[in-house]
Amino acid sequence: MRIPAVRGAAVLLSLLLLSTGVLAADMGMMPPEMMGPPPGGGPGGGDGAPSAAAIVITDGREDPEAEYDPGAYAQWISLEEGLVIDGLELTSGDYGFNGLTVSGPESVVQLRNGIIRLRTDTPVSGEETGGAAVNVDNGASLFVSDSSLVVDGAARYVTAAYNDGTLVVNNSLVQSTGSNANTAEIAEPFSNEALLISGTARANFSIGATQTYYFNSTCVAEGWAALSTDSAMGNGLDLYAYNTDGIAEHGGYGTYADTNCRVWLYGSRLNAAEIGAIISKSGQITACAAEDAPEEILAYNEGPEAEGGTSILGGRNAVMIHAPDMMGAGLWAADCGTFTARDASLITTKELQSAKDYYDYGAAVGAYIDYVSGSVFLIRSTSADIELQNVEMESYNNTLVHTVLNADAMGNFLSPGDGDQVKPVSVSMTDMDVAGDIRHEDYQRRMEVTLDHATLSGNIVSGTMESWNQTWEEFGEVNWVVDDSFDAVYGVNLTMKDGAVWNVTGTSSLTGMTLEEGAVLNGTVTLDGEELTPEPGVSYAGAIQVTGNYEPEPEQASEPEQEPEQEEPETVPEAAPEPVLQSPVPEETPAAEEPEAEEPQKDDRGRKTGTAVAIGVALMAALGGGGTAMRKKKQK
Repeated sequence: MRIPAVRGAAVLLSLLLLSTGVLAADMGMMPPEMMGPPPGGGPGGGDGAPSAAAIVITDGREDPEAEYDPGAYAQWISLEEGLVIDGLELTSGDYGFNGLTVSGPESVVQLRNGIIRLRTDTPVSGEETGGAAVNVDNGASLFVSDSSLVVDGAARYVTAAYNDGTLVVNNSLVQSTGSNANTAEIAEPFSNEALLISGTARANFSIGATQTYYFNSTCVAEGWAALSTDSAMGNGLDLYAYNTDGIAEHGGYGTYADTNCRVWLYGSRLNAAEIGAIISKSGQITACAAEDAPEEILAYNEGPEAEGGTSILGGRNAVMIHAPDMMGAGLWAADCGTFTARDASLITTKELQSAKDYYDYGAAVGAYIDYVSGSVFLIRSTSADIELQNVEMESYNNTLVHTVLNADAMGNFLSPGDGDQVKPVSVSMTDMDVAGDIRHEDYQRRMEVTLDHATLSGNIVSGTMESWNQTWEEFGEVNWVVDDSFDAVYGVNLTMKDGAVWNVTGTSSLTGMTLEEGAVLNGTVTLDGEELTPEPGVSYAGAIQVTGNYEPEPEQASEPEQEPEQEEPETVPEAAPEPVLQSPVPEETPAAEEPEAEEPQKDDRGRKTGTAVAIGVALMAALGGGGTAMRKKKQK
């Protein structure tokens, strides 16, 4: 796709048609209410893109007076097909160097076949501000195609979209290599310790009311963040990833939907050593198949259309939802994150390992990380709305959904009685077959689980304040033991609809239960200590215990088909070499060039600290076609 040489109203009109309200309504989600402006922070802050760069385009024209070396790159700029920068090769060893800044609603810029390589060749102090490869701001549109953008150093971005800018990336590599010896004085952001993630730089940074699109590309961060969003304003911002890889090699996350931010994953792959995807407060993530991408989104795709579902892999958790409460406002600051997935896979794997030793924060924090590691969903002191349809889930700690109190001072802790006033943690599973437990240990909030033509083999446990506090008793005073007088037991309310099957594998505890006609519960039920045979359509409340010893039947390998015996010919010809049989190789969508994989190293604990890209690719291939095609369930 090439952008025609148009200006002004026509461009703005096309962007408005792709605005958040239209797309949110199409997907069954209304945009959140208006918010105030985002806070400043990080390179560029919340105010906008840097005004000086190697190339500056303002209101549709080159602005030499704002360039480091005025007009030095004019030879790369053409106006024949609109404003096009083609074949640019730009390198610098200056930490504060910015490659390209595009600003103003009249600016519609194409960067084609570009190479921007920004290093950090000399030591810098913690007060300096790092530059980015490309910046877009103030209603401008930047289209990056067939390019390689690589940036070194802590606290730097590779691509940055501010305010109401639009960034579209096609068939390109966007890579942040993270800190090095010259940026060692620049500390990790304070939020990383609160989030319990690691890393020093973000590859993609989108903030404000921006629209960001990635197609057939690879976005890699050494740690902290690959496809990152930050504080939204107005009706929020949107980030779309179509057939794209978001990789956090040694720590951090693949993508983050911050407050009022929406992330849309169409046949993409997130692969993070710590957390695949994070949602904060009212953030939203939708993960589905490439075939579900609306035509309005595909209009920006320059490559062939892709097929297959989205996969999210995490070394600790596939998805984490939280609600930071910096002011300790409690009920007033309570919120609800939304995660919707269809035809997707959510997996935790020990093959992806963080380079960070969280025991450096103390024995309690290290134990907390160990305690939650492996859970597919980790929900920390917040409400959540999780809707899953035909989703594959795999967990190395046998936990599908895990609610806990937040392990930092910014946890949204409630007082007795507040749990009645906030939204529950809601989990809906439809047309899927999964094995593992649901552990609701956030005793301050309600949880609702709905199974609809879905099979769950595992336990559902309603935790209490006493059980949670006892878990951490040996560590003394910790942030996530916040009260010793909570008088409510909210627990889990389970609804099983027609076609639902629950195979209980041990001891489960609920506070409410409804089995509709056609639901099957393989277990023994007691209500307030009395044995109960649930009647269809009747709702029960109280201390419900369900026990069972279901064990799945081991899969039996199918016997190879016997070929029919053939009569031997009367004359045996001279033996010919046996033909080499090869499996047909499916056609693959061209992908952006992968960064060269480093040899994995090991730290003093024997853990791998080398690049996770090669591991992730091999792992996703082993899990079924590199994650680009979902294994369809029988119900579908």
